[in-house]
Amino acid sequence: MPAWYAEFRSPILLLQSVLGVFVFAYSLRKRNRFPLRLILGTAAGFAVLHGLRIVLFPDMGQRVNSPGRVVMTFAVYLVLILLCWFFFEESFWTALFVAASGYIAQDFGGTVKTLLKLNPWVNRLCQDDFGILLVDLAAYFGMYAALYFIFRPFTRSREENFNNRTKAVFSTMVLAFGLGMARITQGNTGRNETAVFAESVYQLMCGMYILLLQFGVMERAKLNRSVDAMRELVHLQREQFRQSEESAALVNEKYHDLKGLLESFQGQISQEQTDQLKRKVGEYDTFVDTGNRVLDIVLAEKRAACNRRGIELTAFADGPALDFMEELDLYALVNNALNNAMEAAAGLPEGERFVTLTAADEGGMVTIHVENPYSGGIVMEGALPKSQRDAQYHGFGMKSMKRIVEKYGGTLAVKLNNGKFFLDLILFRP
Repeated sequence: MPAWYAEFRSPILLLQSVLGVFVFAYSLRKRNRFPLRLILGTAAGFAVLHGLRIVLFPDMGQRVNSPGRVVMTFAVYLVLILLCWFFFEESFWTALFVAASGYIAQDFGGTVKTLLKLNPWVNRLCQDDFGILLVDLAAYFGMYAALYFIFRPFTRSREENFNNRTKAVFSTMVLAFGLGMARITQGNTGRNETAVFAESVYQLMCGMYILLLQFGVMERAKLNRSVDAMRELVHLQREQFRQSEESAALVNEKYHDLKGLLESFQGQISQEQTDQLKRKVGEYDTFVDTGNRVLDIVLAEKRAACNRRGIELTAFADGPALDFMEELDLYALVNNALNNAMEAAAGLPEGERFVTLTAADEGGMVTIHVENPYSGGIVMEGALPKSQRDAQYHGFGMKSMKRIVEKYGGTLAVKLNNGKFFLDLILFRP
């Protein structure tokens, strides 16, 4: 390689590693004045590494098997960790995680470059000042692009959790051991091309293993959080059902009390005032009798909410057909379905807001159909729409419904057509 490339190998390695970090860290929160931090931080890292190399290992460029190769490799990695913490408004463990990932990406690029240099024409090209830059561009940026698309499903969302201490420390220790061993073996000039090829492939496999382990753990952490959130949601739904049950009984009791009180006013106030009071009291007449106590509670609660929001709720339900469902399952299923429908319908002008629910026995199975208009766009996640109502449980309403339907061996399907949203549920009796 050219003399200047060997002289500035450590700063160049840092630059390649910083670029590798952004393959994984592009979605992280950046600190204020990020571009300035990026330029000044990287420049400071260049100066520190180059000065360290000149003071401690002045002859490293001439001595291939120098211990300086190992020491400077770790120095680059430590500087990279500090830069990640300096660039991103994240914890130290997140900085450790993305530094390890970025350094592995850089190591991948370097290994691919080593494999390319096994070709005599590429090897000669690397002896030229301009040629080595072309080979670097092909090896490093080609590998960075590949890693970006491979791991993008894990890194594109800030919902992903990089802040895992055990994962970061473990990956750092494995990476440090692997890099140390690799630098020692690379100093052996007696290796033939077969040995170089075998070591390079092995190094790629080890690096990929570390990345898959890191992001596999992250995916598992996300799954654990989803399970915890689902449990919390079930707990909240159970509490909501209990409160709805108590509220329905109280509203019915007060409604009948008010009707009796209103009857006692006959002859004492004008007929016009009596009719007006009856209309007001009638707004609280949400009594529903489908033959299923839980379904009655949900529909009564939603009818009252629809009245307040100017939404016409129509329900035709065979309540006894749903008796085979557990109470909480039925409540959560219908409650979530109607909540989503009401939220969508509320965005339309008055007179166009409606929600229709039908539940029927189809001989061995029960079908539930919910229909409502909507305005604007609906964000889909897979085959399901994503709820926008609650940021804490973003998207869990539909997931909860799907889980309940599958519990009874059924299916859930949605369809959008001409400004209307259709939800169809099929459940099978045990």
